Amino acid sequence: MGRHSLQVLAIMTTILLVAVVGCHGGRDGTVSDVGADTGTGLCQAGLRGDLNGSGTPDITDAVGILRIIVGLDPANALADCDCDSATGITDAIALLRCLVGLAPWPIACGLAPGDETTGPDGQTLVWVPAGSFMMGSEDGLPDERPVHQVTLDGFWIGQCEVTNAQYRAFCDATGRAFPAWSTQGDPHPVVWVSWEDAQAYCDHYGYVLPTEAQWEYAAAGPDALTYPWGDEFDDQKCCNFDTKGPGGTTFPVGSFPAGASWCGALDMVGNVYEWCNDWYSATYYEVSPELNPPGPADGTKKVLRGGSYGNTNQRCRAAFRYNYEYPNSISEGWGFRVAKSPS
Repeated sequence: MGRHSLQVLAIMTTILLVAVVGCHGGRDGTVSDVGADTGTGLCQAGLRGDLNGSGTPDITDAVGILRIIVGLDPANALADCDCDSATGITDAIALLRCLVGLAPWPIACGLAPGDETTGPDGQTLVWVPAGSFMMGSEDGLPDERPVHQVTLDGFWIGQCEVTNAQYRAFCDATGRAFPAWSTQGDPHPVVWVSWEDAQAYCDHYGYVLPTEAQWEYAAAGPDALTYPWGDEFDDQKCCNFDTKGPGGTTFPVGSFPAGASWCGALDMVGNVYEWCNDWYSATYYEVSPELNPPGPADGTKKVLRGGSYGNTNQRCRAAFRYNYEYPNSISEGWGFRVAKSPS
């Protein structure tokens, strides 16, 4: 598959160059310096098509898109250059049109994966576009089966876990008690919060807790990766048992940018477990609807996702479900992140 994919990649690259450069050649037959006439010269994080982070379109970006198409690289939200929430040959063509001056740069359309907004509590949320993925894991625990297709509407999710500073501001505004044992600094994730505490925070700011399906899609992406960054565990890409933070617990949120998920969410695994909205059922996957599954209608315990600083690779998988806790339970390794429907 590797050699065949490389051959296909080479052929596709040649065809694209002939089709776009050979036939059109830019406005004046040369490759355009798009940064010079669009005012985009400085590198901007999260530009569609800018896979190498240079701030301008170039041939390596197009090759990067082709590598995703033939399966050599994992999905990347920035590869969606034609705004259809998928990666295909038309994305590489759209990027090359920018390269030779036939289309404007930067690429602009509706909300893109990883686009950002600021919530009422001041935190950054990233956009998770509508799409489908295979939820669960055949290689995991029994409650992660059967693997089943899920289709979700687009939604916003917190780029990071809610921090001590953000939760303290909520407590100050509402008169709620700040968890006395959450003693790490302001940029660390708040811990010792129950599902009920997390729900109260969401109610105050107009958020929701993500459903299990939303959480797993934001972490694993359309390719249903085992970990946010790929299918192989890397203890340098998340806060885990082998890579703990100061004092042997958490890191400040966002400390592992290399472990970002496809939509730009950080710390989706490790650091702290995150409460989801759903009641837990070991057999829910057998009856889950495909479209926007809300979780069971009732239950006794809520689900946490993502693993924590005390866990190894098994519990830091995107599909792992932690299912033993009541809505009023608290722990030093449990926090939460928020979600929000588009307004």
